[in-house]
Amino acid sequence: MPDALSCSFCLRTSDEVTRLLAGASAHICDECVAACDAILADPSVAFPTLDGDDEAALLARLAPAASLVEAASTGLDGLVGIVRGRGVSWARIGAALGTSRQAAWERFAER
Repeated sequence: MPDALSCSFCLRTSDEVTRLLAGASAHICDECVAACDAILADPSVAFPTLDGDDEAALLARLAPAASLVEAASTGLDGLVGIVRGRGVSWARIGAALGTSRQAAWERFAER
């Protein structure tokens, strides 16, 4: 089920929620939208956690979480490639990422 769409916040799959709204690179389910509405109406309301989920439910969320990490990494690689293609220095890229020039180069130069 790694190809199933899932909420980028709670990691529930589209089969587990009533609606799943798609953005450019993220999705949010109706349950998380409702939680956000409640938090915006009353900032003392806490965002729901996964504490009540059993091990099977948590294990089922690992693949969607890994897919999100991979998608974010691919997007970051592409963005770094674009700015490098425009001649932006490794020092500026490192500063934008909150790391050193050397660390940015080591992470992205050979991709």
